[in-house]
Amino acid sequence: MPETTSRDHAGFVVAGLGKMGIMHAAMLGVIPGGRVAALVDRDERHAEHVRSMGIDAPVFGDLAACLDALRPEGVFITTPTFTHRSLFELCLTREIPAFCEKPLAPTLADAQAMVQAARARPQLPVAVGFMLGHNPLFRKAADLLRRGVPGRIRSFRAVCRLSQVFSPKKGWTFTREQAGGGVLINSGCHLLFVLDLLFGPPRSVFARASGVHNPVEDTLAALLEYPDGLWGTVEVTWSVPGHELQCHDIEVIGTQGTLEVGNDVLRLWLSQKHEEYPAGWSLWPRAALEPRAPFNLSPDYCGDEFYLEVRDFVDAVRRQRPPRVGLDDALRVQTLIDAIYRSAEQRAPVSLAPPREAAHDAD
Repeated sequence: MPETTSRDHAGFVVAGLGKMGIMHAAMLGVIPGGRVAALVDRDERHAEHVRSMGIDAPVFGDLAACLDALRPEGVFITTPTFTHRSLFELCLTREIPAFCEKPLAPTLADAQAMVQAARARPQLPVAVGFMLGHNPLFRKAADLLRRGVPGRIRSFRAVCRLSQVFSPKKGWTFTREQAGGGVLINSGCHLLFVLDLLFGPPRSVFARASGVHNPVEDTLAALLEYPDGLWGTVEVTWSVPGHELQCHDIEVIGTQGTLEVGNDVLRLWLSQKHEEYPAGWSLWPRAALEPRAPFNLSPDYCGDEFYLEVRDFVDAVRRQRPPRVGLDDALRVQTLIDAIYRSAEQRAPVSLAPPREAAHDAD
């Protein structure tokens, strides 16, 4: 593929104009040098929401027709999960970089096929929409754990909560064949991404799930065990009151201290001074670690991270470098999701393949 230069910014296609598609189109419209080359959706009326934001771009009914008509720098795939694989593979066969919203696919087999397709074209930057990978709080937490600041890690507790589902729902999101599952794969996947960042892959999982209102699970709990004796619990639900915005909270217990991290703040308590960190509590609000994004469409929920992930993919395409969150990260999350679902169905522990030697770099 010819290298894109600063004089050759053809722009990016946004395929799928639901909530996330509108979000990504808005970000592209304000990123320096960003440009929406085209919009793709079966219902042209959805494009009117994007056009109302001042983004004037042609609209196509399907991605193949769009790519026949123009050659963009890259494509943002923000369609329903069950369409990800076909659209992703279409982009790669056309030698076009792709950003795919999370989760990667409804099934582990589809996710593995997508990764293999990308590995056959290593020159193409590909990214996945785990926006918490762009939150400096979780990256600093990973660094603190890797450096042993709280001591040897003994256990953790991780929760993802959302007030969204309190009755039977319709639509692809609540269909196992199309979404892959319920709250775990649709919402809890973000929490699993962070746990992979902090601890790497577990050795085994033991899970229980319940469809309170729907055929897919509305709440799920799992025990994760790691090769070095570490264990932790995971709880995900979208059927609990009091959480209008999705929260991700993790508490880590070490031999020398406790670490607590969420979307907006990181707290560290130490029994004694360690390096530059004093005994007692240290606290880092998100803004203390990294300047706020210049544009925040969602100030109450991860608005900075949505901006940063779009900017990162655009920069990765133009500099021909790997994005911060790539397919290997997404495949590890999908592998864990698959194991948790199998454990819940079998009502028994499920072992995972031997993990890599260490968690990946948080920088």
